[in-house]
Amino acid sequence: MVQGISAVLGASVGVLGTVGTAVLTYLAARKQADDQGRVTHRSALRAERRDAYLAFLQAHESIDGALNVINIASVPEIAVLDRAIELVDRGAHEIYVSQSRVELAGPESVCGAALEAWGAALNLRSFLDEVRAGLVSPGQYDGQCEARIDEVERCKATFTAAARSVLVGLA
Repeated sequence: MVQGISAVLGASVGVLGTVGTAVLTYLAARKQADDQGRVTHRSALRAERRDAYLAFLQAHESIDGALNVINIASVPEIAVLDRAIELVDRGAHEIYVSQSRVELAGPESVCGAALEAWGAALNLRSFLDEVRAGLVSPGQYDGQCEARIDEVERCKATFTAAARSVLVGLA
């Protein structure tokens, strides 16, 4: 009888050990799969964000071109103003279009910086319209022009810093 109980206990311990090992193996495999899924998701999210952020920065090329056309020291000629306005219009539109990708990719800190950069482009456009219409005196032009250019560059730098922070955080 004792031997029978001992045999049953031995068999039970063997079965429990096998089941325990199987459960632990299953849990370890599941954790590894979950971890791999998180890594894959992070990688995909990082790539999506990087692409959206790069497109947004590339959309600024027309704005940068306009900044290179504008002479800060004196009111530009009408033809130069027209060219600058054309470049800012194109850039503001491209920024607006690429901003929707940034909005989808997130996070909020980068979305806010993108919105500010678009606003700075629109402010530059309004300023150039005022200059073209003769509403900005030559004595005020250089200060106002410099302020608009600084605003555009500051907003672009703020966006770049926010985007870099997010991408480094996902690495």
